[in-house]
Amino acid sequence: MPLPGDLLRRGAEEAVRLIALDLLSHARETAPRCLDPEDSEGLHDFRVSIRRLRSTLSAWKGLLRALVEKRDRKTLAGFQKRTGASRDAEVALEWLETQVEELEPRHRPGYEWVEARLRSAARSQSGDSNREVCAEFVEWADGFESRLEDSVPTGCVGLPYPHVLADRLERIAHRLELCVDGLGGDRKRGPHKVRIAGKRLRYLVEPVRTEGEVAASLVERCKRLQDVLGTLNDAHVLDDLLKSCIVGEPSEEEAGVLALCRLNAARARVSYRSFRVDWLDGAGMQTLLDGAAELARELRS
Repeated sequence: MPLPGDLLRRGAEEAVRLIALDLLSHARETAPRCLDPEDSEGLHDFRVSIRRLRSTLSAWKGLLRALVEKRDRKTLAGFQKRTGASRDAEVALEWLETQVEELEPRHRPGYEWVEARLRSAARSQSGDSNREVCAEFVEWADGFESRLEDSVPTGCVGLPYPHVLADRLERIAHRLELCVDGLGGDRKRGPHKVRIAGKRLRYLVEPVRTEGEVAASLVERCKRLQDVLGTLNDAHVLDDLLKSCIVGEPSEEEAGVLALCRLNAARARVSYRSFRVDWLDGAGMQTLLDGAAELARELRS
């Protein structure tokens, strides 16, 4: 269901209920696509739709407490976890295919061994496993949708959506700022926390991104932050897998795996340098946080 154009003129509970229904509808549309072997983005889009819905329910936790239960968020987290390894393997394979020309002939056995392992991982959570997840999601979605459509939200009745949104926006922006302040020399877990906080901020603002230039600009900045930190996260996930491949493997494969480790480490360094230069040392992060503060002021006015 499309979101109504007068979303900002509604009460907070009704606006969030409509947003949740819209996200649920989109997730329903993407679910069957993860079963289509010809749809290369099906699984990714299904996981993104689940993540957006889960993030929204978490961001507005308490507002729809009569309709949304803790187990709903746990169920969505379970769907994400059960499809995670397959998606990680898909992403790693996409990067691997771009590295063939960077490798020497002696590295080919290691490349092929890693490729075979990744394809096996991608297949292990496809087919029957994805059908099971899809069926369970549809069953859960039926019950959740009925609750959202048939029940009248209670609590905080009468509070305007823009004012409540401004409060949540400031809270999540502050969390993002704390994650940035706590980075230190951590190049793995710290940036991952920043990435998650940035996603939550983006998903909170997306329903009103067409309402003005400030909101649209903020969403775009969050997307750019997500892109650079997403590449860094992909490199860290693959690094763990490649290192597990080295243990106990014959030297013929090991040389190629080590070469891939070096190429992947270079990718991680470039991504982190871009994050550091553009977002931390540069004005990127402060501009994003200033945009969040400006949008909060707009919403209250």
